[in-house]
Amino acid sequence: MDNVTHTLVGALLGETAARSASPLADPRARDVRRSLFMAVMIVGSNLPDSDLLYSFGSGDKLRYLLEHRGHTHTVLGALLGSALMLAAWQMWQRWRKMPLRAHDQAILIALAVLAPLLHIAMDACNSYGVHPWWPFDNRWLYGDSVFIVEPLLWAALIPPLIFCVEPRWMKITLATIVLLGVGICWVQGFVPRSMAVLVTLVAVLSALASRRATTGARVVVSAGATAAVLLTFATGGALARSQVKRASARVFPSATTHDIVLTPMPADPFCWQVVLVQTEGERYVARTGIVAIFPRLMTSRECPFDIWASPTAPSHAVRAAPDPALSWVREFSAPVSELRALGRESCVFSALLRFARAPFWSRDEALGRVAGDVRYDRSSGLDFSDTVLDGIGCPAHVPPWTPPRKALLEAP
Repeated sequence: MDNVTHTLVGALLGETAARSASPLADPRARDVRRSLFMAVMIVGSNLPDSDLLYSFGSGDKLRYLLEHRGHTHTVLGALLGSALMLAAWQMWQRWRKMPLRAHDQAILIALAVLAPLLHIAMDACNSYGVHPWWPFDNRWLYGDSVFIVEPLLWAALIPPLIFCVEPRWMKITLATIVLLGVGICWVQGFVPRSMAVLVTLVAVLSALASRRATTGARVVVSAGATAAVLLTFATGGALARSQVKRASARVFPSATTHDIVLTPMPADPFCWQVVLVQTEGERYVARTGIVAIFPRLMTSRECPFDIWASPTAPSHAVRAAPDPALSWVREFSAPVSELRALGRESCVFSALLRFARAPFWSRDEALGRVAGDVRYDRSSGLDFSDTVLDGIGCPAHVPPWTPPRKALLEAP
């Protein structure tokens, strides 16, 4: 998830905890407690992304792919972050001479533990994945249900919070975010007009339901609307996966399916990108397609996917009849033996395989050997995951994440 959504969820839960705590007679003590609860939840909800300081900041793409959502996105790393955050808040309280009651202190500790764990759970909702159980289990877990930036979540979360928070600057900031999210849906071509209407409607209804409500009711509206959005996408993902399984069995009867990667379009639970990872005999195949879960409302060809015209991966059209529910766009295919051999020969490719869920490889006239992940292969240039394999040296440190395609790398 994006950090705006993480922050909003943290603010919602911090406000909930502050409003639900036992009353305090001293207004100053009440404000201090509320500020602490909000600060712990907001900071803690973003704390796992502190790995960006040493992954993204390094300027090394491969290091970023391997280290972002790395050790700080594990349960053990989250608990360590919680402990450090609590120590910092304790020092601040002593310095400002603002102690909390034992009951409120217990709530603060619970929030500090909850916030980074909630971040990991939210990140698990999309196709990028997390591996929370390190060092006991280094496998990736994927939710495949929510786009990394989801305007519908902003529309559900923010309006009730605008009425909850007191500082004027916070109200303006929150209103700006929700208006920006709604506005993008109307001006960007990747969101159908019907879905832009839906986002707008969710924001308006959420605001109307919260305007004259009590603080507790506003929290319920925000949490309930958010849960409804997440449930809608989870249900859409389950329907899309079912459609892909049926189509695969019908169209590719001799193929063995190793993974079905699903990603919805932003603000659109009806349209999904699918990457179908299969083997057919001794060949590895990664097929990209578009799924429409309700083709009577919007067919797969009407879904606004137009970003795969010239991928980096050497690809060709999939030989399959057009279907209103599922349109295949392209496929990358190569011998499984090449995948294994390249994994043994190239330390860079071997490291990339600890991230790549649908790996591809090719040779560029100028750059030499290039590899990446079909999930993010959207143009002919070097995309998000595309990595040059030669002339850069072996990575200094490779985390122990289990390669998503480990079974294919192991020769029978």
